Amino acid sequence: MTDTAAAPSASDPPVVSSPSLSPRDESRLALASTLLTLSGRALDAVPVDPEAAPGDLLRVALDLQQRIEHVVTNAVIAERERGTTWDQLGAAAGTTRQSAHEKWSPDIHAWAAIGRTARSSDSSYATTIEYAAEMDRQFARSDPSRPQAVTSGLDAVRFPGSQAYEDSLRVRGRALHSRLKQLNKTLKELADERETLNINDPADYGRLAENRLLNAETYKEAASVYDQLVTAEPALADEHRAEAEGHRRKADDSRDIATLLQHKAQHEA
Repeated sequence: MTDTAAAPSASDPPVVSSPSLSPRDESRLALASTLLTLSGRALDAVPVDPEAAPGDLLRVALDLQQRIEHVVTNAVIAERERGTTWDQLGAAAGTTRQSAHEKWSPDIHAWAAIGRTARSSDSSYATTIEYAAEMDRQFARSDPSRPQAVTSGLDAVRFPGSQAYEDSLRVRGRALHSRLKQLNKTLKELADERETLNINDPADYGRLAENRLLNAETYKEAASVYDQLVTAEPALADEHRAEAEGHRRKADDSRDIATLLQHKAQHEA
């Protein structure tokens, strides 16, 4: 008797070797997850409890409203990951590019900072594709005719050869974000030191000037890291360019302040 491998079931997850998928896939899964959670909570609320305590019905509605905001946020992230511009997002939201950017760009930065992944750090799933397969199963309970409704639309399934390139970008992006974290820690330490110094005390001018010069160099390096993230995370290039420019301005401001403090220190001497 010869052993043969069982044919894969339609409900089996696609075979993907990488723990994480492309940021575009991850963002789509984050959106799918919030939608599934919202739908479940909404269905739970349909049978109105006649014995509910005063205010409970409103609390349920407000919870759903908050979850809808999470859906909107994840939709914006998924749109940015697929290349939708801020002009297009503004038009879709019935507002301007600037307003859309001001409202949602912090969420884009937060998404990038956590590694652009749909799985939480304490997830019980070893890989994102396993997490996606569980979403397939949840959706199939309401629509059995689509057993792989979530995974079938992923790049990892449609274009499996793209995963190696995406993995290389992820490795580079993680290294750059790690460096940014270190630089932000340095900036915080420099800010804390300035709190201990007196800008009106000539005895502190020299140390304040030195602090500001270090601050400028740190901002300058952070701007360089954001420049590198433009190519490591091309879908978020607009955000990284804006951050790079903002950090360069802060570097210039710190350098100007240092120059003034140096002049004041020389004058007092």
